[in-house]
Amino acid sequence: MFDSSIFTLLHKTLDLRTKRQDLLTSNIANKDTPGFKAEDMVFEKSLEKALHAEEPGLLKTTDARHFDGRNTPPLELVEGQRIHSASPYPDFDGNTVDLDREMAKMAENQLMYNASIRMLTHQFRMLKTAITEGRG
Repeated sequence: MFDSSIFTLLHKTLDLRTKRQDLLTSNIANKDTPGFKAEDMVFEKSLEKALHAEEPGLLKTTDARHFDGRNTPPLELVEGQRIHSASPYPDFDGNTVDLDREMAKMAENQLMYNASIRMLTHQFRMLKTAITEGRG
């Protein structure tokens, strides 16, 4: 009944969304910095790959940090990849921050963060219900 992978996934998602928000905030803060190159963080595909890597690997593992031959890290070790998020039209000073684009990405990231928080809250409520009704 208790699936710890959903808690691990939500924890990792919240962590990566927080890091992405910090990166996007840095982009906006450096909008007027000459030569500043906007960055973003991608991680959704890596999380999905780690989550759905259920088939046994080529090698036996005894620890979550071991590689199993699938070349897929466990959820706990998934990291975001920083990428350049350059505007197709950089400013004359070489700055690639597009304020509208960065604000849209921040809003989307915040919505996804809030959705993850709601999912985590729901999981804890279900766990609490199972514990309190199981005592009876």
